[in-house]
Amino acid sequence: MPNPTMKTTFQKQRTVLSFMAFMGCFSAYYTHAETVNLRSHPMQRIKEQYSKTPPAFASKAPQVKTQQQDMRIMHIDLDYVFDRDKKQQERNIQALIQRIQTIAPNTVFLQAFADPDGNGSADQVYFKNRHIPVRENIFARVLQDIRKHTAVTNIYAWMPLLAWEFPSKYNIPYVQTKAKKKGYVRISPFDRTNLQYSTEIFLDLIQQHRLEGILYHDDITLSDFEDSNPKAMTVYEAWGFPAQKMIAQPNHAQQLALSQHKTAYLDQAAQSVSSILKQQQPQLRFARNMYAEAVLNPASEKWFSQSNASTYKHYDYNAIMAMPYMEKAENHREFYLKLIAQAKKYDPDLSRTIFELQVTDWHHQTQISDAELQDTISLLKQHGVRHIGYYPDDFVQNHPSAQQLKTAFAQAE
Repeated sequence: MPNPTMKTTFQKQRTVLSFMAFMGCFSAYYTHAETVNLRSHPMQRIKEQYSKTPPAFASKAPQVKTQQQDMRIMHIDLDYVFDRDKKQQERNIQALIQRIQTIAPNTVFLQAFADPDGNGSADQVYFKNRHIPVRENIFARVLQDIRKHTAVTNIYAWMPLLAWEFPSKYNIPYVQTKAKKKGYVRISPFDRTNLQYSTEIFLDLIQQHRLEGILYHDDITLSDFEDSNPKAMTVYEAWGFPAQKMIAQPNHAQQLALSQHKTAYLDQAAQSVSSILKQQQPQLRFARNMYAEAVLNPASEKWFSQSNASTYKHYDYNAIMAMPYMEKAENHREFYLKLIAQAKKYDPDLSRTIFELQVTDWHHQTQISDAELQDTISLLKQHGVRHIGYYPDDFVQNHPSAQQLKTAFAQAE
């Protein structure tokens, strides 16, 4: 999900032998034409390591819901709420709660990480944990206030899986690229220690706070030029691909096959983290932010390592960033209708598909009108979309208008 402050969308190396010994055999098989299943994944060892961790809320864990109600979602940035002036921060929290009361969503996606430099990656967080500096421990406070003072029934923590910027003492291997244009700063997913650190951050969050779900950030992605980290290249070779040739030649004939393996690797990593967290809180559901282009154009898996088939296989919800201004779509209605059609191929009743709408045009730094947002919500509802949210929520400027959004949500019921 683009950070509104971005102004734009977008350890040391071990020997090959020791790395391969630790990673194991990376054989794979195709489950069907669109997806790959990796028989071995480093997250398997991490899952075993945490399989006996006692649940934090064992005696109070709620029953697992068989079907979640149609979601009306506020996607909230705590970066907007945080203020070094604690009196102002308190006013911000109160204003946010009042706004939630007015809009009356049933679901909140609540940012748990901090991105003060607006680059889309987390170098701080809003909760206590063992690895990443705490900007301020306010996630718990806001979570508690939403529970106590609003009718919200489902709160998801919005968290990155890979887009972490660790303190320098960690000497983390990050995603490397041969491309000139770079995406978010991300830890290399092909290093098991990296995966363990990320898992532990999630565990620290979930052991402190009762939640209904996790929204994975839009960082679960690798381009056709990524990851060129030496450990990643070794894995590609183990999968049977000529890594050095392919990472420098995105038009290589085997590029889609390699991307399908990367997609499987990333999504199986996320699913493993989800499995570990569900041992702590069995009711948890998991959504992932997905780029609209990856939904509309299956061939774009080569550029994103994201796919519809894999997403609906590994996550409870596909939270599509249905943002035509960001994608520079000429016909917005056609853009939405194509997204719906593509999603229905995998989710016919759209019970597992979330449409996240943009309320800011980041290309021109302008606000999208309340009337347009209302029209879009109405259009989506008419065509069977059940779960609708928007981003970002700006409580300071009352954008979108709380009263008009309340009406739009109500009319979409």
